[in-house]
Amino acid sequence: MLASALALSAAATGNAQNTPSVAAPPPGSAATQPPPLCNPASIDATFTFANIPAGEQTVSLHFQNQGSTACRLEGQAGASFAVDGHSMAIENCWLCDQQDRPLPYPERQTIDQALLAPGERATVDLHWATTGSSCQWADWADFVVQWALPPTGYLFIPSGWPLRICSSVRSSGYRLGADLPSIATVIDGALRISVLPNPVYSDERATLHVERTDQKAPAGETTGCANLYTVRHGPEIGTRLDPLTTKVSYPIASFTPEQIREDQERAWPSWKRDRMRTCDVGAGWTIVDAEISASDLAQVTHIEWRTALAQPTFLTAAAKFTVLGVDTLPPNWGESAAGIRAGLSVDHATFIEGEKIPLHLRWENVDATEPLGQGECAEPRPILEIQDFEHNVLRTIPMEPMCSGHGWGPFGIDHGKPQRAFYEFTTTELPHPGVYYLVSVWSPHVLYGEAEPSRRRAGKFGGVYSTARSLPVRVEIVAKRNP
Repeated sequence: MLASALALSAAATGNAQNTPSVAAPPPGSAATQPPPLCNPASIDATFTFANIPAGEQTVSLHFQNQGSTACRLEGQAGASFAVDGHSMAIENCWLCDQQDRPLPYPERQTIDQALLAPGERATVDLHWATTGSSCQWADWADFVVQWALPPTGYLFIPSGWPLRICSSVRSSGYRLGADLPSIATVIDGALRISVLPNPVYSDERATLHVERTDQKAPAGETTGCANLYTVRHGPEIGTRLDPLTTKVSYPIASFTPEQIREDQERAWPSWKRDRMRTCDVGAGWTIVDAEISASDLAQVTHIEWRTALAQPTFLTAAAKFTVLGVDTLPPNWGESAAGIRAGLSVDHATFIEGEKIPLHLRWENVDATEPLGQGECAEPRPILEIQDFEHNVLRTIPMEPMCSGHGWGPFGIDHGKPQRAFYEFTTTELPHPGVYYLVSVWSPHVLYGEAEPSRRRAGKFGGVYSTARSLPVRVEIVAKRNP
């Protein structure tokens, strides 16, 4: 979590800091061994960025030691960039001034590392010129730190903030958060966040509801667009800043000088030459909803709201969401039918009229006596059968995936590997409030020309092998109350 006023600072100009972040022990002293290098798993990181100072862009990485013991950040934080899916060669100058000259050795020694006690914060700024005779546009950047083994990346994906690099990437090292002057302000705890559904299961999509706690936009934030971001962390993804698309995003013409210049100078592909951007948070908005996959939600550590001001303010909130494994739900497997079975899970039993019902379909070739086939999109999948409170069938709904495929297959279905799929349907598809029963029904086909299903070679569909049904799952639909 960032402290109030933790921000991009005058260090972005490349000048040395007056207050060193580390006091090095004198040579030959009896000082104890320094703390170990920080483990990225115990480092909480956030991002800020702005067109500061004039004629430059700066990205700041903010690190907090969330471990129980002191640790050490040490060595270069270098940047690499990519545009249109291709990497770019950009020089890095670690511990340099504005003219790409290495700082004097005594200064380099103190700012090449930062010792962090538990809970302490440090920041490193990386900045580059945006004017010059040789410039490149970029879509995203990866900042790699050397104090982690193997080196760990911090992936930075901006939204509506074109990266224009006209010099080497410079940095004047680490600095402790307590010593930072404020330029682009970071206001910690300035967002109120909730998530639906609650609880959320691992194969679902969730809605993040984000509110500014000040409930009003600051003066001057009347044009342009703000942006919403997640900071996510995980062992396979490292730490990354991703734009979060809101449910009310809309196209808007390029409105900042950087966007307009990018439209004029960059060789956009034909589908992007309309010079339109996506606005996720309109200037002055204080409340937005955004959809996110449960797998991504489980990795979220922070939400950041970057205001639409010329010198942006970052409203942030630390976040930790609990995502439950779908296998914690009762599978409601029905009786085996000739070696196949079907199951169905629902998050809970009562829904308000108009609400969506989350369905977790399950099916499995347990030990069928004939080879079974499926298409490349795992079709045919189970269908949903809706029964009334007396178990009379009202209707069936296909649950096939939104997948066009490539015409390959069919392929064999291996024994003993349960399959799952997530769907939603709204209670408005039911006749009226009341009690209903839901059943998953699976009717796979025999596969011809497939002697060894485990090798998954293509064959041909035959007739229906058998039909398996899940146990009926009871749901109750409650009438929506008038406001």
